Amino acid sequence: MTPDKHFNRWMKRALALFVVIFIYIVVTDVTIPMTSYATVQRPVISIAPQVSGEVIKVAVHNNQTVKQGDLLFAINPQDYQLAVQKAELELRKAYQSQATLHANIAEADANIAASKFELAEAERELNRLKSLQNKNMVSEQSVDQAQTQMKAARANLKAAQAKKSAIQIALGEDDQNNLDIHTAQNNLNDAKLDLERTRIRAPMDGVVSNLQLMQGMLAQSNQALLSLVVSGKDRITADFREKSIANVQPGTRALMVFDALPGQVFEGQLSSRDFGIAQGQTLANGVLATPDDSDRWVRDAQRIRTYIQQNDDTLPDTLISGSKATIMLMRSDSSILQAIGALQMHIVSALHYVY
Repeated sequence: MTPDKHFNRWMKRALALFVVIFIYIVVTDVTIPMTSYATVQRPVISIAPQVSGEVIKVAVHNNQTVKQGDLLFAINPQDYQLAVQKAELELRKAYQSQATLHANIAEADANIAASKFELAEAERELNRLKSLQNKNMVSEQSVDQAQTQMKAARANLKAAQAKKSAIQIALGEDDQNNLDIHTAQNNLNDAKLDLERTRIRAPMDGVVSNLQLMQGMLAQSNQALLSLVVSGKDRITADFREKSIANVQPGTRALMVFDALPGQVFEGQLSSRDFGIAQGQTLANGVLATPDDSDRWVRDAQRIRTYIQQNDDTLPDTLISGSKATIMLMRSDSSILQAIGALQMHIVSALHYVY
């Protein structure tokens, strides 16, 4: 066979192989789409104290697994203990003031009773003098003086009643509604809460990551000091080409291969997909549109974020938050295509041994 015929034969074989691969890519991209743009995600909580102070104890180490409620670190509680003591004294003072007000109420009642008695006496004396005046037995000046005394007695009664009302307002309807006691109790509760917040505990089960906190550091309120990677709430995000999942429904079977676990293929299912992406978000910001001015003949394919759930609901503990994965969706019911897809995923998994 001449070299030209030999070359033509290999060119025909290469062309045929190219056509087969091209058809395979086009068909599988719709029936069993695959993407390597997949990431393991776990919620990460930034742990920040709600009070400020010196860190006197760090109870965990880096990458330690903790349970909800476990102590993470502690802040010097001395200032907050003093605040609690001060608030307790203020509450005691408020109760003492309340007892004084109760005594003042009793005194006001006695003053009102005395004022009523004086008013009654003044009214009787005025009536007596008026009857004598009709008989020309007393002077008009005496009657005027009696009227003045009666008015003074009435004013004293109103003053005593007003004083009692003021004391009742300060005392409140009952002991629990006393404004000073209520305020002092709230201040005490706030002080106790701040004291409790000097011991920072894990809000959920997880793993402490990137711990750089040390004893002696100054903690500022609402400033994050460590990160807690939450366990048990794993999910996988996978970005597929838009046309590949245009008609894929939740519940579709998925095969998963993780870079960190070569040689292993896991099964899961499509749980959901996003209804939009950032490029499709419209904001009323007053800025004019910026049309795409690319002169490329073929633009990059748009990708849509999807979410994959592993069948047993939990991922291997060896996977960290951010681990990369390759995902294939078994959209087709064809056993042949599913077998080909499974073989392809096993090949991808095996390749992870070398890259």
